[in-house]
Amino acid sequence: MFKAIRMRFCRWSCTGALFVSVLAGCAPEAPPCNDAEVTSSLLEMLHQAHDDRLKDLQVKSKDLATISLDAPEVTAYDDKLKTRSCKVTYRVQAPQDRVPSMFKYMNAIQSPMINLMGNLGALSAAFGGPDPRKELAQQQTDAAVFQQWNQGPLTSDPIRKSVAYRIQKEEGGRDFVVRTNVDVTGSLQYLRIAALTDVQLKRQAEQDKVQLAKQAEIDRLSASGNWRKAVVILDFSTGHNDPYHCSKNKLYCMQARDVEDGKTIVRYELDAQKVDERGAESLLASQRSGQAVCLVGVQKTQNPLIFSVKGYSTFRNQKGEAVDCLPGAEKENWAALVSQTKKEEAAAAVGSGAAPATTAAATAPPPSNALPSTGPESLMSLITKYEPCGEEAVCLHTGKGNVVWMQASMMRRMDYALLDKAISSKTPVCLRDLTRTDAKNFAADGLDSAC
Repeated sequence: MFKAIRMRFCRWSCTGALFVSVLAGCAPEAPPCNDAEVTSSLLEMLHQAHDDRLKDLQVKSKDLATISLDAPEVTAYDDKLKTRSCKVTYRVQAPQDRVPSMFKYMNAIQSPMINLMGNLGALSAAFGGPDPRKELAQQQTDAAVFQQWNQGPLTSDPIRKSVAYRIQKEEGGRDFVVRTNVDVTGSLQYLRIAALTDVQLKRQAEQDKVQLAKQAEIDRLSASGNWRKAVVILDFSTGHNDPYHCSKNKLYCMQARDVEDGKTIVRYELDAQKVDERGAESLLASQRSGQAVCLVGVQKTQNPLIFSVKGYSTFRNQKGEAVDCLPGAEKENWAALVSQTKKEEAAAAVGSGAAPATTAAATAPPPSNALPSTGPESLMSLITKYEPCGEEAVCLHTGKGNVVWMQASMMRRMDYALLDKAISSKTPVCLRDLTRTDAKNFAADGLDSAC
């Protein structure tokens, strides 16, 4: 009887690995090719040959597929040297429930569209970001090598490879050794495809988990009736095949990006009767200057890409934050706040002799030193300083403590020269098409030395 293997070592060759297993014993003849200890040792060596090439993926071959042996054959026997040469076919089979996913992975990695990922990777690397091109190139190489070796696409059948091994007496000793040179081409790529398929499945499962949690939160907030979202309006398109859908249904429609994550883009619909002329001007000014707007009473509709809205607010603090969407603001009674705002605005309009204006936006009443709150108009104002407001706007600070937003792309070199001269000489400039966005914030479309 042969004892357990007491030593194993390996060294790489150009095609695979040369393994030697030493079997301790005193039998005069070399063990047969199908000896249990010999075949067990051969299986371990096959696993090890693949594991050494799977280290970069941090996986083991036994966790990816089943490797088994067919019946071994004797190819030669040297009685003088007590050497037995053998050959056997080993099979590699991934779990059947993983094979369909491996099909999808192979189709995806060889799709012409995958090259777009490489282009995006180059763009990401150019800006100091992660570069997925190396990983992608290795995956494409694995797929190409496997198909070339397999002479066709991956199927549900196990792959088969032949391996030769030799059992011979150790020189100068009484023990026998098992030697084999394993070429892992083909079977290695099969296992790598199985491993990378598992990686993709895990990623997808994690993404699905995150998406389910996100959807559950959306459902909860929508059902509460108090959901508020700070957004940046991108445009006022309908989002329907019918370009007149919103006007026909008396809706005020917009497409906006969430301020919180900076990337989620959704369409919103609001009862058009809640947006009067002044409110429309305020929303348009916010869209032009890229400033946050608070949407109130956001709820789902039958279309997952469109949400309904009960109200809005363009009131912002000095940091440019949508005040009515700050934490805790949702506890306020929105209807009462809108009603109070209307009363204050009506009183302010009567006091100034102007016609009262109404708005669905909850804004604070304008202070006595605020600029006029009528529609767009041009007027002279003293500017004390100006500064960038993010990447797309410039803030002008007036002598009365108000802030006027202007699009940076609309500012000309002569405009900056005009401001520098006006600030140093303390002379007023003309603000063209000035529109109030809230109590102390305004938006203007241009500058001039006089109105």
